[in-house]
This record gives sequence, structure tokens and C-alpha cells, in this order.
Amino acid sequence: MSTSVNYLTLKRAAQVLGVHEQTLRSWEQQGLIRMARLPKSGYRRVPVDEVQRLQAVMLTDNPSNSVRIVPPRQDADAVAEAQALAALVRAELATLESSTTFDEFLQTRRGRA
Repeated sequence: MSTSVNYLTLKRAAQVLGVHEQTLRSWEQQGLIRMARLPKSGYRRVPVDEVQRLQAVMLTDNPSNSVRIVPPRQDADAVAEAQALAALVRAELATLESSTTFDEFLQTRRGRA
């Protein structure tokens, strides 16, 4: 009897866990998560059981865990703050020259230009 392992894309696994895709790549390098690679493209796939294992660890109240999921606030004040920040970002992006790429903008914003 063979068992079938279901996989998630790296992006979907990151969304489910509430972390950035780069965080999962880092965890893989550190041996904290097991991933599979597609043969030709080399794209990562994350076994569903690994995602479930990490969710269980991240949701426990054990203080020895270094990562814990804290859901974002959903109250009206938090939503209003997020909308205000989004408006500021849109306003700043609107001032960019059409020849400036988003990556160039970010480099400048981070002081690397």
C-alpha cells in the first residue's frame, strides 16, 4: 500500500504559515523544514504534513519555541491604520518618474542607490 504525499507550492505554504517565502527557504537551509524539488525546474514543493507540523509548533504556547504565529489585529483601528499606510505608499509611488522601476525605487528608499 503506497501513501500519497500532497504538496504545496512554496508561496502557498508561506501564506498558510503566515511567513515570507524567504523564511521558508532559510528554514530549509537550517534543516527546520523538509522540501522536495521538481526534477526539471528545481522549484520547491512543501509537503502538507510539514506545513501541518510547523503550524502545530507555531501555535503552541511553549515559550521555548522561537517562532509563534500571532494573528494580525482585525479591529477598526488596525484596518484604518493599514489603509492610511497604503494611501501613503500609493502617493509616494505616484511621484516616481515613469523610467524608474519599482526595484530602483526600493533600492533608493533603502539607501542603496
